[in-house]
Amino acid sequence: MKRISGILALLALAGLTGCATKGYVQTQVDPLAERIGKLEAAVSRLNGVTDNDAAAIKAANDKAQQALDLSNKAVVDVVKADGDVRNAEAAAMRAETAALRAEKAAGDAEKAAGDAEKAAGEARQGAQKSEKIFELEQKK
Repeated sequence: MKRISGILALLALAGLTGCATKGYVQTQVDPLAERIGKLEAAVSRLNGVTDNDAAAIKAANDKAQQALDLSNKAVVDVVKADGDVRNAEAAAMRAETAALRAEKAAGDAEKAAGDAEKAAGEARQGAQKSEKIFELEQKK
């Protein structure tokens, strides 16, 4: 009996506290559901990329690739130009060396010409002496 009275007391106590009605629950949940919906929409906007965004990203990537290609071509051109400059510098050094050799050869040629003129002069003097000796011999 005590058991039955305890159970009845519990049921009476549960009846006094009452249960939440559907309307009360709806008034409590609706603002939360609205806030959750807004948050879900914001998250999906942040996570999702629109078609326009994807097209803009692709266009930016394409332009970046074109810029990279142009940059690589410029590097190749600079390396080639550097090689051309080095070749030109080497050719200039060879030309300078050849010019120095030509100047030395010209100096040597001038000296040889001077020596030849001197020898020619000595030969003339020798010829004149020989001619005088011959004339003297003829007179005898």
